Amino acid sequence: MTEATERGGPGGTRSAHVGTTHVLPGMTEHQARLARMLDVPTVVVVLLVVPALILHFSDADGLLGVFSGVLNWAIYGWFVFEFACMLYLAPDDREYFRYNKLDIFVLATTFPLLPNVLQAFWVLRLLRLIDVLPVILGRFGSVSLLPYAIVLAFIAVFGGGIAFADLEGLSVLDGIYWANTTVNTVGYGDISAQTARGKLLSMVLQWTGNVVLALLIGGVAAAAQKAMLGTAAAEVREDIEEVQSDVEEIEEDVEDVGEDVEDLLKDIRGLSAKDRIILKELHDIRRRLAEIHPGTGDSSGQPPAREGDPSGPSAPAEPPDEDARGRS
Repeated sequence: MTEATERGGPGGTRSAHVGTTHVLPGMTEHQARLARMLDVPTVVVVLLVVPALILHFSDADGLLGVFSGVLNWAIYGWFVFEFACMLYLAPDDREYFRYNKLDIFVLATTFPLLPNVLQAFWVLRLLRLIDVLPVILGRFGSVSLLPYAIVLAFIAVFGGGIAFADLEGLSVLDGIYWANTTVNTVGYGDISAQTARGKLLSMVLQWTGNVVLALLIGGVAAAAQKAMLGTAAAEVREDIEEVQSDVEEIEEDVEDVGEDVEDLLKDIRGLSAKDRIILKELHDIRRRLAEIHPGTGDSSGQPPAREGDPSGPSAPAEPPDEDARGRS
């Protein structure tokens, strides 16, 4: 989890709002450090809500019944302690209420001394799973839509089942079974609401189930798309690396060709100098032959060029025949 800081007043630097449960905008580093100390205990307490609900609505008696009551009060007690600590640490109470509406709602609706007819509201404590999810998943990577959709589906099935079992006088297993078929829009009909409160919960869960399913499908699709794009991106990176390797090889070949061209230019310049020497020698031979045999001049009728004459031909004539060589 990243954290941005800004210079504060006498309390030192201030910590910007980060992906934790308890850090608020405007907190100093000291306040943010104390607030983060509440994260892990809160996650543990929220996870304990699941066994606490099972124990309570399973009508556990004896030691289990005592343990269930103690656990119920301990969970709520931690929520109260957390609320008091945050009011103390928050630089502005309005900021706390702004960013923690869900915590306050759960605290106000899940008091342990609720009458039996309202104890089904205790399942609302499961909503704190949404609150602590960034703390749980933020340590392993970025939080996406899919984990939230899974948590909402669990709350709908487990919490709705617990509440339905309490309202209809069913076992916890039968209540969860009913909630699962309702959320998934299967509706076998073997278990149905018989009371007004159960029917009201059924209607709420039916509409909620449609939203949860849509989020779940969207989350799965987003995760699959991300995985596919990740694979495609890896393939594109491999292709880019291959292209870069080919470009480097081409650059090396171009450098080699450039060196070869330089060598050829040097050879051409060297051959040109030799050609000039050969042409000069041939011109001298022709001149001497012309002096000995005037008729062996240029076929064009031009007089032979004299030595040092700039108007002479720039290219030698054909080499003399064998008779001329013999006579010379």
